[in-house]
Amino acid sequence: MEQIFREDLIWLDETFEDKDQFFDKIGKRLYEKGKVKESFADGLKSREAVYPTGLKTESYEIAIPHTDVEHVREASISFVRFKETVLFSHMGEPEIQVNAKFAFVLGVKEPSQQVEVLSTLVLLISNEAEMAKLEVLNSPAQICALLNEFFKEHMQKGLK
Repeated sequence: MEQIFREDLIWLDETFEDKDQFFDKIGKRLYEKGKVKESFADGLKSREAVYPTGLKTESYEIAIPHTDVEHVREASISFVRFKETVLFSHMGEPEIQVNAKFAFVLGVKEPSQQVEVLSTLVLLISNEAEMAKLEVLNSPAQICALLNEFFKEHMQKGLK
């Protein structure tokens, strides 16, 4: 399986005023890298308004924003560790606010893969030891290696 995560799609200790600013900036970065269409940030905002993506585990709060495939040029998953948490609504209970420390931004090209990618991410965020490493590792290379190894071990098929 080819590498799902790439160093140039990992951003550490970033600060954003709110999730909309985050969506705008990540959308622009991914667009400049040729991964998504210009409509990606607006697609994230629209989908987030209807289907929130915040999740809480016992120790961590994260977000897994994603949008429809028509906004994606090439499959990718970006990882962002926030310097200060960003507020998202909870995936299952939108009235609950999640102070996300991390975001995994999905650019899924094949709708059939979304469930497997999400289930692998849920396995990851449920693994406190792996999440603790994501909190302290200081280089995109180290985080990229950790995430790719986890996905290689737990995801059945590659990302297309």
